[in-house]
Amino acid sequence: MTTKPFASPLKDELERFLQYKRAAGCRYQAEESALGRLDRYLTRHLSAADPVITLDVIRAFIQEGQCSNTTRQHRLTLIRELCRYLAVEDMRTTIPPRNFLGLRRSPYLQRILTRDEGKRFLTTCANFPRARCSPLRGVVHGTALTLLYVTGLRLGEALRLTIADVDLSRSLLHVRLTKFGKSRLVPIHADVIQRLRECSNSVEQRLGPRPVDALFFVGPRGKPVSQNALSASFRDILKTAGIAQNGGRRPRVHDLRGTFAVHRLLRWYEQNADLEAKLPLLVTYLGHVSLQGSQRYLQLARDLLGEVTRRHQVHFGHLITDKLEATKHENI
Repeated sequence: MTTKPFASPLKDELERFLQYKRAAGCRYQAEESALGRLDRYLTRHLSAADPVITLDVIRAFIQEGQCSNTTRQHRLTLIRELCRYLAVEDMRTTIPPRNFLGLRRSPYLQRILTRDEGKRFLTTCANFPRARCSPLRGVVHGTALTLLYVTGLRLGEALRLTIADVDLSRSLLHVRLTKFGKSRLVPIHADVIQRLRECSNSVEQRLGPRPVDALFFVGPRGKPVSQNALSASFRDILKTAGIAQNGGRRPRVHDLRGTFAVHRLLRWYEQNADLEAKLPLLVTYLGHVSLQGSQRYLQLARDLLGEVTRRHQVHFGHLITDKLEATKHENI
């Protein structure tokens, strides 16, 4: 359900579109807010007698106000998806091309941490200091970022974990209703269990006993840790660990997921494991629905590409490229 009802001449269609996307497994949270902006625009500019989205309407909406090309690209993507949906019932609806108005989405190039950078990253997470205004920041943020690095969880998946989801006695995480509406069990190493236990004890000492449905990662007042706050701590840790830009790309939090996948493949390769048998295990662990979906994240490190390509071209020719392929962020 939307937080504020749509009111434009296409309000019913917008609500059905939102529910359709969510039924297909898309969370569509940020997009819901963007649909609200579109709804307000359509209220002012669309005829109630004949509410058809034309190319002129699309152009004006994308260019409305002072905004960046990135914002315009997001608007184009959203209204293009909506128009594709509306055109099924009303063929007069215009579907704009992907590069309408010369807008092209910037490629998402993953920045994979090297093994040495990974070691420095984990060491810095373990020693991440508390903040004067946030006494739990060090242990909570440091533990959350460690978990992302060693499990490949999506950021949202980690921040939505409840106390009940973190089964310390069985060394399991229960990741519920993720991007594709799927749930999965994620086994974790004893070292990570110890770190999670220390985090849990620190939070309990600060807040007292909490119900099992409470979020595992919280701030000093029991409020959820925001993605922005954790991203800020991530940047602080990169700076302290001396992990700088590489090829013009600074690591982002989501790159920890790709780093996990690449390092796991590299270990299997060095163990002379059968990658054809192992890759589906990684797909399941990451929570993807198919091998093709995992291709976005399983970008092989450059030092792995050449040898793996020679040895496994027959089985993995459609997955392995001769360069790191540009892909977009998954919301994850």
